[in-house]
Amino acid sequence: PKLPVLTTEEGIKQIRNNLDKIKDWKNIMDLIPKFYLDNKMRRTGAAGLFAASLELVKEGIISVSQKKIFEKLMIKKS
Repeated sequence: PKLPVLTTEEGIKQIRNNLDKIKDWKNIMDLIPKFYLDNKMRRTGAAGLFAASLELVKEGIISVSQKKIFEKLMIKKS
């Protein structure tokens, strides 16, 4: 059976829908949809949001920051 994944397109929608709520730097993991958290699919949620964040950075819509390797990935509106 095929498992559900958070696609890049869905991730872009998720980030765009939450842009008004992002006033300062926000942990990207806080944007994982509840469905993925409830069904123990946090990794696919994180992967989809990460890919989406790269696309939105390229478009100049958001900025991404990470202080050190393996630390939280933070995003904010550009």
